Amino acid sequence: MRRRSLLAGLAGIAATSPARAQFNLGNLIQSAVAIAGSYASGEGDEIKMGETYYQDYLAKAGGAYPDRNAQDALKKFAQPLTAAADRKGLPWDVTLVKSDQVNAWALPGGKLAINSALVSRCRTPDELASVVCHEIGHVDNGHGLAQIRNQTLLATAGALGKEALSAWAGGVGAIGAQALTALEGPLYALILTGYSREHEYQADAHILTLFQRTGYDTDKADDFFHTLLRLYPQSATDTTSLFSTHPGTAERIARLEDGARAVPRPEGSSKPPGWAELKERFPTPAT
Repeated sequence: MRRRSLLAGLAGIAATSPARAQFNLGNLIQSAVAIAGSYASGEGDEIKMGETYYQDYLAKAGGAYPDRNAQDALKKFAQPLTAAADRKGLPWDVTLVKSDQVNAWALPGGKLAINSALVSRCRTPDELASVVCHEIGHVDNGHGLAQIRNQTLLATAGALGKEALSAWAGGVGAIGAQALTALEGPLYALILTGYSREHEYQADAHILTLFQRTGYDTDKADDFFHTLLRLYPQSATDTTSLFSTHPGTAERIARLEDGARAVPRPEGSSKPPGWAELKERFPTPAT
């Protein structure tokens, strides 16, 4: 089982819309917090979280898009990208969500969700691929579980019995039913509002890595961030896992451009499966 050190980093979670779940901080469980930083988790907990939460989170986010052909097209499009991921042993899955919010998210364990409004806004396959690769980056780097382990997220699980939380945070056995129940809300808020600055940078950098592995043009890795900047200017107060104030979109574009200059461009052009079918169903608006 693969092991990975987990970092503390999230200062808090902000939910800025009634449509997003809101969670109040509970009382801090001091004994669990004291040992949380030393815990190292394997893939088992991540896979279990993904399998436990995925269907419920999809329903909360708007539900799976009710078109089997569109779902199949997205799966075909994403398959070469998930096949190029670092973590080959995860049960990777991607679902098209019916939502008018331009967003995407990933659960620990390789469960991805892409909103239909986002697909509509993608003008090229490179734009959609960059979003999928960004979400793969969060999973490949174990960001979800890493941020769950920080003090603020542990505090939201105040209803959980002290013994169960302390045992899980201390690495005594796999994550249990009580811990899964207590962490369901905090994790949902996290994946909708975005990760820490450092984790977002790492996920962005992973776009370049997967573009190189799959033949996409690395110079186009930042194209969708330009689309985001047009749709949601820097002055916007909305926060999701794709556009947020930590870091700003313009800063992320600059970093991707710098990274792209340091890697070779592919000689050919990528013709990803499923793209034509997706754009037939979700044409990009003229404005």
